[in-house]
Amino acid sequence: MTKFLIISDTHGDRDILVQIINHWRSQVDGVFYNGDSELSAQDDVFEGVTTVIGNMDYDPNFVEARTETIAGTTFFQTHGHLYQATAPGTWANLALMDQAAQSRGAQVVLFGHTHLEGAVSYHHKLFINPGSISLPKGPRAVIGGTYAILVVEEKQYVVHFYNRAHQLLENLTVSVAR
Repeated sequence: MTKFLIISDTHGDRDILVQIINHWRSQVDGVFYNGDSELSAQDDVFEGVTTVIGNMDYDPNFVEARTETIAGTTFFQTHGHLYQATAPGTWANLALMDQAAQSRGAQVVLFGHTHLEGAVSYHHKLFINPGSISLPKGPRAVIGGTYAILVVEEKQYVVHFYNRAHQLLENLTVSVAR
């Protein structure tokens, strides 16, 4: 079993980003940040963190997308804005990210941009948007922000969502067969 911390869209709230990473770093096998930090790519908060650029990031040292394989799981990571992640009236537009992930052999797709948390299986891949920890949108914005922990088990993926106080939001947990 492996665990991964997934965060996105802090929009300059460095303190909450530091707090979340410090809370989980010793408990996870990897940390992903999906863009829109509005920080420098060289900020020490990103030491040991896999990052991508968001549409509100202006440091050219962030990459647009990346593929990482950790403990046998291949991740395709992007912010989503360059893949038209926002789709009117829906959680997300997954088609272009799905094509990019397919060409890279990824099983898990990580993105942000929409500020809407969720996880879904689509074309035999797990798509995860941790939501925004600082500027949540949608019907569950009253939660006050979310981030995700992905647990990779032998036969399934389990995605847990947490609020800013690191409280598990059990009703948002998603389990998907591998």
